[in-house]
Amino acid sequence: MSVILPGALGYRNCRKVSLGKQKFKEPTNKAEALTVRMKKEITYMTRGTCSRQINVQIEDGIIRSVQFVGGCNGNTKGISALVQGMKAEDVVKRLKGTDCAGRGTSCPDQLAHAIEEAIKDNDR
Repeated sequence: MSVILPGALGYRNCRKVSLGKQKFKEPTNKAEALTVRMKKEITYMTRGTCSRQINVQIEDGIIRSVQFVGGCNGNTKGISALVQGMKAEDVVKRLKGTDCAGRGTSCPDQLAHAIEEAIKDNDR
């Protein structure tokens, strides 16, 4: 989780705040200082699908990017493009339970599981 905090010398001083690998510009006013930004990067190892891994970036509950490793190239790129910009909860509702060839799961279903896991981690 990343949090933007005001500077020691006041709100008008502008400097970069580095939290982990993410860099954020310090807030310029009090309203921005009270905003909590949550950015999460997930690497999820899939089970039962042709894709082996899914990398997901979620910022403030919105899917920013999805990248599948392996799987049907065109389909996984299409899924990634379709979910970009959507609310994480909406993606889970829409994709969870999707089946591929009777496997009981699919790349979209595994993406829903990855996002669900990330949401649960944020709630802890």
